[in-house]
Amino acid sequence: MPGRLAPTPSGHLHLGNALAFGAAWLSARAVGTTLLLRMEDLDRGRARPEIMESQREDLAWLGLDWDAEVPPQSLRSYSLAGLDVYRCDCPRRTRLAGQCACRDANKSEGACCFRVKPGGVAFVDRARGAQCWEPEADPVLQRADGEAAYPLAVVIDDHRDGVDQVVRGADLLEATAVQLQLYDAWGWRPPTWLHVPLLLGPDGRKLSKSHQSAELRALRAAGFGPERVWGALRPAFGLAPARSCRLWDLIEEFEAAKIPEGPFEVGEEGRLSVRGARA
Repeated sequence: MPGRLAPTPSGHLHLGNALAFGAAWLSARAVGTTLLLRMEDLDRGRARPEIMESQREDLAWLGLDWDAEVPPQSLRSYSLAGLDVYRCDCPRRTRLAGQCACRDANKSEGACCFRVKPGGVAFVDRARGAQCWEPEADPVLQRADGEAAYPLAVVIDDHRDGVDQVVRGADLLEATAVQLQLYDAWGWRPPTWLHVPLLLGPDGRKLSKSHQSAELRALRAAGFGPERVWGALRPAFGLAPARSCRLWDLIEEFEAAKIPEGPFEVGEEGRLSVRGARA
């Protein structure tokens, strides 16, 4: 049963992506399982073919290979059959604030929202141990234009691709609760979960495409090699820091249970360092 690399082709890959995809690669290769590449390109307004190719190049530069590439999400279909959903035409901020009254309104238009069950959802994270999260609001599974939303697509795709290892950033811990309720609604066996620590930029915010100096292509242009990237990321894997490190050497040291909660800070522009975040 495989693991997966699932980039979103709306921006260039950065150090935070390298950490998550590196952990997914190590998790799969350490036990000899296969690894899939799946482009999560549901955001058709932002996903671009040239970004997909750039991301494939960045993954290859890092030394991250995969055994097969499955069809991207834009070429797949998604069904709501068997789910307890309702229509909602409220703005997102209204739903998140708990001010939506659509749950029992029986509307015929709008986005399709999933009626989550009350109470916490328990699961085990391979690094953080026992977890219990309660969804804050009913998530949108299908947008008003009929396009599938992330919570629906990722569960269906992981199930039909046979993925049994999900490795991703800690910002998606809460999303696990909703996804487990979807697995339960369909009677599917869920994968195992591993959430890696977040990397923060010099401004204290989670790394994103706005932190251009942390993009892999910027580091490559500045003369850094993949060994320097993996050496810098070692503390976020729970390993002793090193100036450089080969990806394959990490297999012998990698243990999911060693991965700390973080978060970690990335050094200022012109330096490649990852260290524990200051309080």
